[in-house]
Amino acid sequence: MALWIGGEIYVAGGNKIKLALTPGEAGIFEVKLDGKVVFDKGSVNRFPDLNDAKEIKATIINQLA
Repeated sequence: MALWIGGEIYVAGGNKIKLALTPGEAGIFEVKLDGKVVFDKGSVNRFPDLNDAKEIKATIINQLA
């Protein structure tokens, strides 16, 4: 899951972003942009789905514009 979202994030931001995948504990899955949480599995009690991935990408694209 993390690799898939990471790939989507890289496609959205290309060389304008720095991407880091950091192992966590107990199923932690967070996507942050400039320190702001864009997606948190703990808040929604599930992994991101396709719609979440689209929202994450859109947020990154808008932030970089």
